[in-house]
Amino acid sequence: MAGRKKKLTEKKIDLILEAFSDGLTIREVFKREDIDFTWSSFRRYLITDDVLMMRYQKSKELAVDLRLSELEDKRKELEIKIESGELDAKAAQNLVNLYKIIVASSQWSASKLNAKRYGKSAEVLSINS
Repeated sequence: MAGRKKKLTEKKIDLILEAFSDGLTIREVFKREDIDFTWSSFRRYLITDDVLMMRYQKSKELAVDLRLSELEDKRKELEIKIESGELDAKAAQNLVNLYKIIVASSQWSASKLNAKRYGKSAEVLSINS
């Protein structure tokens, strides 16, 4: 016998969207003990509720902004370590290359969420401004 269908309350929505805003992945969000809901059930709500879909997209954009900000912090930390001589040239180059990959991946993810803001056309606009 199937269990009773769980209701998606406003409190649960806020909890889920906050987790996405904090940068958690879909798997991470729905594995959490305090979120008693499944991705497939949440997805059904997203498909049928335009307001919820907009809120979900905003929370994902906030997560991208957080990620990009964290990358900027890491870049600044790396720059300080390189300038102070704390890192040798080879280690510094390895970290720079690693950050390039992480940034490229983050930019790709961001462009999928909001192409106008993070995509190639945004780069062209900011260069020409």
